[in-house]
Amino acid sequence: MKKYIIIAFLTLACCLGIKAQADSLSQDSIVRVLAIGNSFSQDAVEQYLWELANEAGVKMIIGNAYRGGQGFQSHWIDVTEANNTFEYRKVVNGRRSNRPRTALSDIITDEPWQFITFQQVSQESGLTTTFEPYLTYLIQYTQGLQTNPNAVYGYHQTWAYSHDSTHGGFANYGNRQEVMYDSICQAVQWAMVQHPELTFMVPSGTAIQNARSTYLGDNMNRDGYHLDLKMGRYTAACAWFETITGISPVGFVYRPDGVDFLAAHTCQVAAHEAVRRPFQQTVLREEGFPAVNDIVPTGLVKLNFGGDHTDDPAWNDITPALRTHTDIVDSNMNPTGILVTLTGEFGGSNRNGAAYTTTKMLMPADVSQSALWGYAAGKFGGGGPRQSATIRLSHLNPELKYELTFFSSRDKCQDLRQTSIIVQGEDIEADDVQSANNFKETAVVKHIRPTADGQLTITVMPGSHNTTPNQFYYLNAITIKCKK
Repeated sequence: MKKYIIIAFLTLACCLGIKAQADSLSQDSIVRVLAIGNSFSQDAVEQYLWELANEAGVKMIIGNAYRGGQGFQSHWIDVTEANNTFEYRKVVNGRRSNRPRTALSDIITDEPWQFITFQQVSQESGLTTTFEPYLTYLIQYTQGLQTNPNAVYGYHQTWAYSHDSTHGGFANYGNRQEVMYDSICQAVQWAMVQHPELTFMVPSGTAIQNARSTYLGDNMNRDGYHLDLKMGRYTAACAWFETITGISPVGFVYRPDGVDFLAAHTCQVAAHEAVRRPFQQTVLREEGFPAVNDIVPTGLVKLNFGGDHTDDPAWNDITPALRTHTDIVDSNMNPTGILVTLTGEFGGSNRNGAAYTTTKMLMPADVSQSALWGYAAGKFGGGGPRQSATIRLSHLNPELKYELTFFSSRDKCQDLRQTSIIVQGEDIEADDVQSANNFKETAVVKHIRPTADGQLTITVMPGSHNTTPNQFYYLNAITIKCKK
């Protein structure tokens, strides 16, 4: 019972803090926000927070005292040893700047900050034994330097890692996302009880956990722990915006390039519900699309891979600019609810595929020419070799069977560049295609069912008949046919 009383008290305190913050906005024409953190505060405040405030007519200056991979103890050592290794990231009038090797004291005194937050390094964010005495020292140090007598202090709740994260610190939580999330919630509550001067909390972690319960799924990270550059960061920014201003972002027009309206709305709702219930996940299974996809596409689903866009709207562009693509339509331009996530990176993109093709995929030239490519051996460019690249199709209708046809092509070759395709759902199927000078061959996987949670994993790699020293492999296009 005591635990739930504390949760209720802290939730009420956070809500009252938001109300007081919203009331104070009219007293100052500029809202100044400083996060003392690391790459997780970079993910949360540097990209989209200013744009959300701008839409609301709120003038905002954003600062981030950044030290990558560092937390309370390391920050305090930097202060006491005067190492001055903070980077001062700042957003003014939508323009971003960075001042390297800056003392924390100079960042704190640079502006009369109205809101100042603290956060622990991600792998220790749920371990209260790592907090003290360093959190106390940092709060007292900041209080002693700040130049705004009305400054308020808060805690930035970071997020749990994705369920398949390979981050070494995930072991602190048994490599279980729900354990990490619960531990973070408990640690934040503990910190706020220990420090009544922390009068508000930004629930980025709960916002991300809420979004994971929607059709967007566990696609909110780009590497297992940092946020997806678009919808992950946007969700956190929405949580920050509402916490600071008291204004709900639900219904806002602004969204990052590549995030469609439905996904943006889902992120907005996930953040809004986190502000309402900051220490408890809100399951949003019906937000956007239902969590279990029951859509039967009315035509082929066509995916165009590469760095460029096609003029044919029936082909969905899958570019490396986005990690997860949400606005996937079928050939009749009807929404499918399918998500396409580039989970394992390719080496790059090119337009060196065949311009003229005779396959049954009926690709326009700008589709057959564009490709994502990788290599598995030696040195080629700055990216380094990767044995394979992976793509995840998620939020598929689990009641359907899928037939996937793949086109892989690299024009003007003097060697063999076979590409192997492996598709894993309930079962595993594979096929090969000779990419070198290819204009007519495809790889086909038929009648494969997704996993019970609606996923297919596609692995692209060099085939056994690939004679290039670098073991190049390619993916230009996929068509997906659905059958009951």
